[in-house]
Amino acid sequence: MNQEIYLSVAQAADLLGISQETLYKEIQSKNLTAVENPDRKRKHQVIAHSELSRLYGNVYIPDGYLEYAGDKSVDFVRVALRQENERLRKALEDTQKREHSLNDQLAAALQNQKTLIEAHAELTKTLENLTRVLENMT
Repeated sequence: MNQEIYLSVAQAADLLGISQETLYKEIQSKNLTAVENPDRKRKHQVIAHSELSRLYGNVYIPDGYLEYAGDKSVDFVRVALRQENERLRKALEDTQKREHSLNDQLAAALQNQKTLIEAHAELTKTLENLTRVLENMT
């Protein structure tokens, strides 16, 4: 039997990537239910994992998160990882923009090549016609 997992507002906000203020507003507006002291270890309101999942969809809790959630060094690592994630997301966006630009340039180059091939074919026909005319004149 699975035991319900309860998270502090800070932990829930951290996992969702939103502010604690947003969660408090959801609690105040009765969109989200928080309870007092279900495990008697905490003196503040906590939110059941199932309640978070009801409102926000499946909320993933990484292995070991609950054991280290209050550890400031882990918080530092989490912040550093978020910053790295954001840097990588920006780099990916920049790469996608470059790829799009290069694809546009390639499409333009291919169109130019097609135009040149068509012009070459027309010139070849014209040259063949002129050659026939010259041969007929001699």
